[in-house]
Amino acid sequence: MKSLPINEVLEDIKSSLGTNSTLILQAPPGTGKSTLVPISLLSESWLGEKMIIMLEPRRVAARMVATQMAKLLGEDVGDSVGYQVKMDSCYSKKTKILVVTEAILVRMLQADQTLSKVALVIFDEFHERSINSDLSLALSLQVQELLRDDLKILIMSATLNSQEISKLLESAPVITSQGKAYEVEVNYLNINTKQPDSRSINTLVLSAILNSIKDDEGDILVFLPGVKEIKNLQNSLHVALKNKDISVLPLYSALGKKEQDRALQNSTCRKIILSTNIAQTSLTIEGVRVVIDTGLEKLSRYNHSNAMDHLEMSFISKESAIQRSGRAGRVSNGKCYRLWHEGKVVLESTKPEILRSDLSSLLLDLALWGVDDFNELKWLDIPNEKLIQESRVVLKELQMLDDSYKITLFGRQALSLGVHPRFSYMILKANDMGYAYEASLLAALLSEKDIFKDSRTDSSILSRFIHLYEKDFDENYIHVHRAREVLKQTDFFYSKLKKIKKVDKKSSVLNKDILAVLLLLAYPDRLAMQRAKNENRYKLSNGKGAILHLEDSMFNEEFLVVPNLNANESDSFINLSMSISMQQIEKYFSDFIKQEESINYNKQNKKFDIRDNSYFLQLQLYSSVSNQSSKHNYKKLILELIKKEGLGLLTWSRKATSLMARVNFVNRHLELMFEDLSDERLLESLESWLEPYLDGVTTVKELESLDMYAILLALISWENQQRLEALAPLHVRVPSGSNIYIDYSDPNKPSVSVKIQEVFGLLEVPKILNSTIALQIHLLSPGMRPIQITYDLKSFWQNSYVEVAKELRGKYKRHYWPENPYEAVATTKTKKYM
Repeated sequence: MKSLPINEVLEDIKSSLGTNSTLILQAPPGTGKSTLVPISLLSESWLGEKMIIMLEPRRVAARMVATQMAKLLGEDVGDSVGYQVKMDSCYSKKTKILVVTEAILVRMLQADQTLSKVALVIFDEFHERSINSDLSLALSLQVQELLRDDLKILIMSATLNSQEISKLLESAPVITSQGKAYEVEVNYLNINTKQPDSRSINTLVLSAILNSIKDDEGDILVFLPGVKEIKNLQNSLHVALKNKDISVLPLYSALGKKEQDRALQNSTCRKIILSTNIAQTSLTIEGVRVVIDTGLEKLSRYNHSNAMDHLEMSFISKESAIQRSGRAGRVSNGKCYRLWHEGKVVLESTKPEILRSDLSSLLLDLALWGVDDFNELKWLDIPNEKLIQESRVVLKELQMLDDSYKITLFGRQALSLGVHPRFSYMILKANDMGYAYEASLLAALLSEKDIFKDSRTDSSILSRFIHLYEKDFDENYIHVHRAREVLKQTDFFYSKLKKIKKVDKKSSVLNKDILAVLLLLAYPDRLAMQRAKNENRYKLSNGKGAILHLEDSMFNEEFLVVPNLNANESDSFINLSMSISMQQIEKYFSDFIKQEESINYNKQNKKFDIRDNSYFLQLQLYSSVSNQSSKHNYKKLILELIKKEGLGLLTWSRKATSLMARVNFVNRHLELMFEDLSDERLLESLESWLEPYLDGVTTVKELESLDMYAILLALISWENQQRLEALAPLHVRVPSGSNIYIDYSDPNKPSVSVKIQEVFGLLEVPKILNSTIALQIHLLSPGMRPIQITYDLKSFWQNSYVEVAKELRGKYKRHYWPENPYEAVATTKTKKYM
């Protein structure tokens, strides 16, 4: 067996697994853990007739790790070591080690909850933390705890929080392999060079590759964020390396086996491998001596506000950087060029998928397992409860969960298809309509990468569907491998459906019109309606907006179903769409269409405008003026109108506004003694206090004639009305004998406005609220113009009155301006009538 650093701890691993049911192995990249650990356990007594299941996060890695283990044993894949991934497997009755992707293990557990044929489950590269790896571990731990205390679990990774995982596994032992196979020299970007972004990445990486070709030996592995960036760089390299014997090979999950193998296997000429995250873990590419790492990746994130997944360019974590650089030191010393500055702050680990992904498939699996509460299982991270509940509601709407959120028969059938619940729903419903194959093809088409090489101005799903249905694969504009993968996936879904339901024979004639209906079954929240003729902006049935390319083949279609958008908070760009007619919507989706009345206030004509509206979820399909006045629920409509327009639609007398202000003043200072009459509270509680007075109100004039003072006063008991008068009276009596109105509009500064002649002889301002708050006095001239604002009348008489009187005597000669305002008689009359 090949001598690698992991050999130093193999005996410790065997010994620990002999006495423990769980174990954590931490070992740097290139130590040989993914291949040597599983095959070293084949002769252990606890294995017996059972097998080892090893989980790999990626399909390519699963296939290659199985191949390498078989090679080390001197066997073919499918003998002692086999693999099983989506739509591809190679194993036999002799297989003792089966390498699978995580979703495969979930299906195994759901089919046999005891894992009766399994002795050990190995979670390789666990730091990647896919949603299925978290679920697989949670289910396996419960099986171990409740059903199989002899089931062993081994978690392996180069970078993981071993303490956190050990705590989850109830203090499981941790074995650490310190040795590295080879040293890797890490070089960072020059501080004077700007770190790459989506626009500059191609130029910077091209320069780094050309420099490495001159300065370094061996093959070069380049980590890029996505397929688009791989293709751009591939084109640039073909030009730059035109006369050199160097192969430029892409590596990503959507490639076929042959293309992937060309990148992974030894070659007689030098290779430059352009890869996504697929090469980050568990893959040894023999000739690689150099890694060029952009530090960028595209992560799928689920936007719960619009129920859309979207790819987001992100910077990798420290863990990922370690994994990537380790690819250069698998078979010899190597170099890693990190295209970012050494001082850049990098997150320790990538946010786990369970905290950034659509939860619907996970929750359906948990329901099938019989788990109602996340806390029944052991998790490293639990999603937000609000998002969990929202996802359960969606599954209930899809008929997969019942009112108690237990899985239904329909939900079990949906889960058996092994596809997203949206597509499961579409396929099962389509089967009832006689279009199971068409739905399977649509699901496969939308699950895989786009088959069109250039889709910038052609979002039509129908055109793609027809090419696939008729197997018309012109290499000039069709990705032939992707197209064949879609058809393979279609047959996979179709065959699964046949195992659980009776399926009618595939029709020999394609019904093109039904395809949009099938799509809308899966995406009722993505019905799009053109905002205006000759416009490329659409409204969606989920309340969001969408934009279509002006030169798109679907331009000017009134209604579209849009399953694929680049999800933004406001307007998302439409990538894939299909036209649907209003007739189809009304025929097949009548349950989604709701009729509602709306009311607006025509201020010019002082009339109510009432309209009949038709809605598909949140999308208004059409609106027309309503002519059936007898059928209107005027109470409901008027309340809706006031909530929209505000309380200003009602007629507010001075007494009514004063009553509101007085109550709110007392409540402000005495902690809500009375009914809350604030605008906010009145709008919130319209139904309770205003609706009883709306009987027979059908016009604006009748609404305006409502006595708001009487309506509000009725909310206050007789006893409280007396208290209110004592605490916050409507008027205050001044020395002239007049009752002056108190203004409570500012609850912190209640005030009175009074002519100066009416308060001669008054030394202190009146007080209210049990004599705790002084009124602010606004002194007015005989012409009702403000003279002074004060809380201190005594000071005013002493300091300001002489100048005020001197200035105003000439202007208001008929009025009384005594020399001594302290002893003068207050009056409302002129001198002639005093």
